Amino acid sequence: MANLSFQRSLLIVAAFALFASVPAVGRKKAEVDPRVQEVRTIFIKGNNEAAVKARENLSKWTCFRLAKNASAADGILEFSQQQSVSGAVFSSNRERSIVSGELTSKDGDVLWSKSATQDAGLINTGAGSAARSVLVHLQRDAFPQVKLGFRGVEGCPEVSAPDSSASPASAPQPEPAPKAPSSEPKEIKLGMTIADVDKILGPPATKADLGEKVLYKYKDMTVEFHDGKVTDVK
Repeated sequence: MANLSFQRSLLIVAAFALFASVPAVGRKKAEVDPRVQEVRTIFIKGNNEAAVKARENLSKWTCFRLAKNASAADGILEFSQQQSVSGAVFSSNRERSIVSGELTSKDGDVLWSKSATQDAGLINTGAGSAARSVLVHLQRDAFPQVKLGFRGVEGCPEVSAPDSSASPASAPQPEPAPKAPSSEPKEIKLGMTIADVDKILGPPATKADLGEKVLYKYKDMTVEFHDGKVTDVK
């Protein structure tokens, strides 16, 4: 009889171990749609406590930015909320909030969804805490490289802003501003050629060819040339 009891005990232990191992095989983490990791701005849809709390704390609980309207967002996260009985034996307040969040693309494709349950507190329904749990799960799936801490999220990837210096190809390009006239003094030096003087002062008002010398007369200057070079400036 002792042997029989021992064998039965072994069978019960083996059966329990086998039963406990079965769920572990089925607990494989569901694959996340890779498009979730491309979302950076979110429009939160919903008219309930969970949605309100999520809007207030999106930037504190996640690396996402809140969009004011759906057209400006990469994705739309809709929150639904319902109250139920918690079923807790030792709970003095048996009400609880069940919050669900569903992330869709602009095209309406469902990218991600998650639900969370939270027992109601003395002064709240628990919907805010459940909404936070939903957002934390989304944060971990979208930004697995970012660690969550007690103070929120740190080390979120930077979102590159559009280059404001680049102008659209269709936009007219401004014409270059005209160059201001040079304020450098026009200095004529001895030994300059006639071509040098013409380049600096331009053609003279009058030109006098006196054989050995040539005089270029300007408004406030007379330049004297000998053998094609400046010999005097008056």
